[in-house]
Amino acid sequence: MSAVFTPKTALLFVQLGTPDSPTPAGVRRYLAEFLADRRVVDLHRAIWLPLLHGLILRTRPQRSAILYQHIWRADGVSPLLHYSQSQQRAVALALQSAGIAVHYAMRYGNPSLATLLHTLVDGGVERLLIFPLFPQYSAATTASVLDAVQGAFAQRRLVPTLRFAQPFFAHSAYIDAWKAQILSHTNLEQVDCLLFSFHGLPQRHVDEGDPYERQCRQTARLLADALQLPPDRWSVAFQSRFGREAWLLPATDQRLAQLPAQGKKRLVVACPGFVSDCLETLEEIAIRGRECFMQAGGEQFHAVPCLNESGPWLSALAEISRQELSGWL
Repeated sequence: MSAVFTPKTALLFVQLGTPDSPTPAGVRRYLAEFLADRRVVDLHRAIWLPLLHGLILRTRPQRSAILYQHIWRADGVSPLLHYSQSQQRAVALALQSAGIAVHYAMRYGNPSLATLLHTLVDGGVERLLIFPLFPQYSAATTASVLDAVQGAFAQRRLVPTLRFAQPFFAHSAYIDAWKAQILSHTNLEQVDCLLFSFHGLPQRHVDEGDPYERQCRQTARLLADALQLPPDRWSVAFQSRFGREAWLLPATDQRLAQLPAQGKKRLVVACPGFVSDCLETLEEIAIRGRECFMQAGGEQFHAVPCLNESGPWLSALAEISRQELSGWL
């Protein structure tokens, strides 16, 4: 009897990225790649690139490096890299019996997405699931990963069979994992409001068809329902504005400054647009966000850690991965 041929299959998690070090040079290399992506900043290149290289990359890395130093781990790696490694290892163990190789890469920085793709194909991978670790779809994140994958294979003769995992913003396992994370870190009966803070996006992008805002609000609504919160005890805001054009509202910093005057002086903030803690959650929310809220008259502030290495999330990630690999296992 002839043997049954089973194509070599791999799963590749993709995160946004992180500097290699919390230094101006490390941040400059990261920002140069990140901010040069047309999906991230879609201004005309003749306008944007001189501004990027002539001003932004000369001034911003110094300031950003100080912020990264506030949240960098003692073992010398960034929180995002550490948690990405932990998530990859957990899913690799869960899928070991199925013979699925599990890897991770960064859209910007290291380990490089393009490098990992070439390494996997050179190693004989014939079926590849690309899994962007962004719960909500955005052209600036998910579509940028798709662009990078297509670009990496554009000059290759052999391209593996590709799948791209769906956004999981409404997946029951994801919602349950965040519910468990929030309840394990706070007693909601003792707070006035739960603020769901998502990364921002230019309003123009949504007006042009990006579903990101709708998906963020659906995630928040599903979580509020799961936590049995009435409408007056939770709200949504968008953080990390950049540039001068209009971004999604309400802005997180503005909401943090307004809530105490509205009687919401005991606050919990959760960021269900992220699966791993990073600069935007650890520094922008947990440090500067706390300062903003307390200076406005707040009494209690608690930032819920992202899902990171929590058991419910690692189980959920393995479950979603199995579903996306359906037919290949």
